[in-house]
Amino acid sequence: MPTPAERQALLFFAAIAALGIGVNAWRAVGGQAAPVGGRAELAAQIARVDSAVASSPSREAKAQKRAQGRPKRRTITLGLPSAPAARASAPSAERPAAKVDLDADSAAAIEALPRIGPALAARIVANRDSFGAFGSLEGLARVRGIGPAMTKALKDQVVFSGVPRAGAPSGAGKGRRRRAMP
Repeated sequence: MPTPAERQALLFFAAIAALGIGVNAWRAVGGQAAPVGGRAELAAQIARVDSAVASSPSREAKAQKRAQGRPKRRTITLGLPSAPAARASAPSAERPAAKVDLDADSAAAIEALPRIGPALAARIVANRDSFGAFGSLEGLARVRGIGPAMTKALKDQVVFSGVPRAGAPSGAGKGRRRRAMP
């Protein structure tokens, strides 16, 4: 047996449904059918949606990566053209690796670092947006998922251009806290 509140909710939904059916019936009988475009308008709308989906940058980037057979993560390089032929001709040992600025770069640039996936890159950017610049590896340690091993692996590949905001949490003391025993 429904409670009085449940009965009221059911009555409300039934009234809304009846009202919608009544309006549609009135439009059909009164000659005011709901506005529906013709086949030509429908075809034009479908074409617009298909072109928007096809020109989506994420789909194009994924298709290019698949076509070139590149690995999912790669290092960012400076001073070299991005054409595939130039990449194939230049030996990888001669390319200087660019350092990623964790205080300013986007999540996509941060994701190019080793051991950093999309979720961790998003957490780094969200933490930076919430608490301000990291300023150093110690400041980066405040991000959940970044510990001493990760900071050691990243120390030669990252730079910090910002100054940490006063009062921003530091990486010290993070982790699970245990209740003191009496």
